[in-house]
Amino acid sequence: MQLYPALRASMGTWNYYIVKMRMREVAAEVKFGSQVHEDFTLDEAIQRSIKESRVKKEIVTYLIGRTDRFFASLVVAAIGGSPKFYPVSVSDDPQFEIFADEESIEQSFGVLRFSGNQDYYALDGQHRLKAIKTLLQPDDEAERVEPPQGFANEEVSVLMVIPPPELTEENWLASYRRLFSSLNRYARPTDTDTNIIMDEDDIFAIITRRLIASHDFFKAPGRHVESLRVSTRGKALKEGTSHFTSLQQLYDLNMTLLTTPLRTNLGWGPGPEAERTNKIKDFVRFRPPEEYIEELFEELVLYWDALTIAIPDLDVNPSEARNHQADGSKGEVADNLLFWPIGQDVMISVARALLDVRLDSPENPTLEQATEALEPLGRVNWGLHSIPWRGLLLVSALDARSNSRKWAMRNEGRKQAIDTAKRVLRWITGIYQSNLREESQLENEWQDQLLLPPDESSEGLWENVRTIRDNVCS
Repeated sequence: MQLYPALRASMGTWNYYIVKMRMREVAAEVKFGSQVHEDFTLDEAIQRSIKESRVKKEIVTYLIGRTDRFFASLVVAAIGGSPKFYPVSVSDDPQFEIFADEESIEQSFGVLRFSGNQDYYALDGQHRLKAIKTLLQPDDEAERVEPPQGFANEEVSVLMVIPPPELTEENWLASYRRLFSSLNRYARPTDTDTNIIMDEDDIFAIITRRLIASHDFFKAPGRHVESLRVSTRGKALKEGTSHFTSLQQLYDLNMTLLTTPLRTNLGWGPGPEAERTNKIKDFVRFRPPEEYIEELFEELVLYWDALTIAIPDLDVNPSEARNHQADGSKGEVADNLLFWPIGQDVMISVARALLDVRLDSPENPTLEQATEALEPLGRVNWGLHSIPWRGLLLVSALDARSNSRKWAMRNEGRKQAIDTAKRVLRWITGIYQSNLREESQLENEWQDQLLLPPDESSEGLWENVRTIRDNVCS
């Protein structure tokens, strides 16, 4: 059993208690807020958001170097332990009888009791928690830093948040994730990966997490510290990694896939047009009804099912298909556009356009219809050393270290090149029919941006693009 002198308070739907804990209690008993999440991969991902350098160089240095050290309150979720608050009547003492009629005072002071089998999770103050643990319970004894004398018995204020008794386990997990997201987002901005992992209001964050956890193309078998298919460390992808995409990129791709013509024109949301919003940034601020979340998730699953059926290249091992110098001529797997963020943007943008123009009902497709609509993408050569990508997205550049030319993803004029790549792919897949003048304009736009090795000519290459279009649209 654990007892804490406590001050009871409430805000919004939350009841909480202001208590004090010794530093040694905090180090031993309070866990990181990431562990509130039920998915192991995403739990590990958010815990990595703690910046070790900030903890050791700033906070630990501050604690051991300042006798006037002071921490603001930690916000801690208390789960389990049958919490019970015993109010203490201050008016029982004659000197406080004057306050007997003040309910806000009479009912606020007391003792908070836990049975002893509770768990504590830090919702706010994770870097401070990590610093306390570093001093008193370091992960690596070789890196132990001697804490200040008496530090273990110093006290810190803790705001103890208690779940309402009527909440189910699933609901209070969602509530704590939303509280974690709000505390960190509005107090000090968290990184994008953390927001996607923890946000319980943004529908795209919610369904992206569900996709990773349940879709065969994205989920990893068993429990892994690192997701095998989705990187949770930034948006960039490196050569040789196993990830198909990044969490941030998948979030953006899912948003593009779900941006149908009807939602673009009439707005987002389940209600009548007057209640919908056209601005996605406003729409993601508030959690929509569960039925609408389920509807969009099922639609998203259908799109990814159709993409993986229609495009055979998605079955390639990403760790083998992400090498700019590999053109496939030496028996190796050629560098593949689909495993780079640029290519995924191009592919998903054109996939959405194909669904818009080739489906009889873009708002209510079947898997068979969606797969047939996306089938032209399966006949495209996604090798980056192939036309029309070679020289447009993958360019020949002079390497300053070796003073030789190497292939690299385009940086200069990247946005214009991506826009051109999308237009060329739309033309290749037959999304729009062009006359000779329009085709000539597209050819010139493409030719003007090519950056090929000095010994390669662009003359006649458009004929290859035209042949590709004939094969794709046949």
